[in-house]
Amino acid sequence: MQCEPIGTVSTPFETTSDAPSQGFHEDSAGVVHVDEAYAAGLSGFDAESVVVVWWADRADRSVLTLDRDPSRGVFTSRSPARPNPVCLTECRVVDVDLDARRLSVRGVDMADGSPVIDLKASLRERVD
Repeated sequence: MQCEPIGTVSTPFETTSDAPSQGFHEDSAGVVHVDEAYAAGLSGFDAESVVVVWWADRADRSVLTLDRDPSRGVFTSRSPARPNPVCLTECRVVDVDLDARRLSVRGVDMADGSPVIDLKASLRERVD
């Protein structure tokens, strides 16, 4: 399996532990920067919200149970600490700058500089 980041995200959080546990509960601002090679993927982007698929590159990949409740496994949570730290965060879109290849969003819960794997329009808005 291969997966290449399409960009990165800028947030006010230095680490995942600094970030809120659920971005949609907060109003924290961030910017998704899309690499030039993937700029065409933003064509026609008009969603009010977007699911940011990101990689928690600094997460502990050896964790299998929750620190706060060792009777629960990580697969029962949204914790970024897990064997394959693929994370999903639904964010509200504040602004789209196609020329600069960036989306300004609110509701981020990822560490600054985290790799973005994909962007998906919210299921509430459209299913294509």
